[in-house]
Amino acid sequence: MKELRLNKIKELLNVTTHNEDTVIYHVENDIKKIKDDTLVFHLNKKEELDFKLFNKSKNCFIVTDQPILNNNKEKVSFFLHVLDVKKAYQKFIDYYRKLFNLPVIAITGTCGKTTTKEIIKQILEKKSTVAATIGNKNALSFDLGYLLRIDDKTDYGVFETAISYPGNLIFGCNFFKPTIGVITNIGIDHLSGCKTVDNYIRTKGEMLAGLNYQGTLIINHDDDNIKKIDMSPFKGKIITFGIDNVSDYQAEAIVYKDKGMTFTLKTRDKKYKAYIPGYGKHNVYNALAALAVLDELGINIEEAIEDLASITFIRSHLAFHEGINKSIIIDDTWSSNPTSMKAAFEVIQELGKDKVKIAVLGKISYLGDYALEQYENIGKMIVDYKFDILITLDIFSKQIAKSAANHHMKNSRILYCKTIEDLKSTLESLLDSNTMVLFKVSIKNKEVTTLIHDIINE
Repeated sequence: MKELRLNKIKELLNVTTHNEDTVIYHVENDIKKIKDDTLVFHLNKKEELDFKLFNKSKNCFIVTDQPILNNNKEKVSFFLHVLDVKKAYQKFIDYYRKLFNLPVIAITGTCGKTTTKEIIKQILEKKSTVAATIGNKNALSFDLGYLLRIDDKTDYGVFETAISYPGNLIFGCNFFKPTIGVITNIGIDHLSGCKTVDNYIRTKGEMLAGLNYQGTLIINHDDDNIKKIDMSPFKGKIITFGIDNVSDYQAEAIVYKDKGMTFTLKTRDKKYKAYIPGYGKHNVYNALAALAVLDELGINIEEAIEDLASITFIRSHLAFHEGINKSIIIDDTWSSNPTSMKAAFEVIQELGKDKVKIAVLGKISYLGDYALEQYENIGKMIVDYKFDILITLDIFSKQIAKSAANHHMKNSRILYCKTIEDLKSTLESLLDSNTMVLFKVSIKNKEVTTLIHDIINE
């Protein structure tokens, strides 16, 4: 972070204390994270200050709206007393962000956030300094740390703005104050927090408010749920990308080739040949969104397309590996929701035409009251995409198996593995050079992710 003078912060928060001015090198919002030269906002009042640790820290200052007790009165100068610590925290966030005049991109969507962010980040980093979300660590609790990654040397910010509940996206944008917003797509996810599909769509649509209804909004022109959002309050620039509908950045001539996808980008009456080293139509959408952002930032489009061909995907994103007995193992455990499930199924259908196709499925979280409906849809997709064998791992994914059976998948082709040992022995009996197996379970299931590692030959 940019070094800050304590006196400037005191002036900002309208605080008067008699301690000497000093430099603040760290800012935290967790009272447990006290250390030298740190400003800590005491937001969670259920957490008490550890005075033993505090007394060992040099130049650590606590912003609070609670009094200290007399037995610690000698430390009073290290407490910055404010009327409302949450308002003071927001005031600091606003102040810190406004120290820097730079383009900031916020990316949301049911799927594609991380890949789109990585494409933008990796291409920008070739010539610039970028502050960005690490991996897919996009929970709200990370936002302060990401904001503080911006300093005087930063050229761009590229951040994922994920949601679990309504209001989350606006909360994240309050930190980053993006100049460009991207909505990759809106499918089905986080219904345990948003409760209904319509409310989930509205929550993703908070990107308009997150941009303060100005700046640049880049949206998927093929996405039916994005089309449900009333864009009329937005007074900025709207840029579209798509495949099926005429868009500002449109892909055509899409072909599976050389461990990825080739396509032709059409924009501003020009055409460019492009390649992304990842399978699936969904990755073409990710590439289009990223190229639209890069072009808007003034990056040469031909150079961006050239760099696109060498981007590196984060692990477990539809990653193909050679497995035991020369089988093909596809690790797509990074995220598990109906939208990413469909994208993976499309790839397997295309690449596994001459293979025995196996799907290993586990619980899909955050579906709320829509869980049974979505399990029913996924079971039907298993049949529609012509999987030969379905393996489920828990009582939740067994509902998918039930749906597949109801859609005429033979019971002999539907297997239930109660333990990881059952799964391992079942796969060892099935895998050969004619077999392709897709793992679509939560990356938090460490037993399955360890098993995947064990059956890969690399």
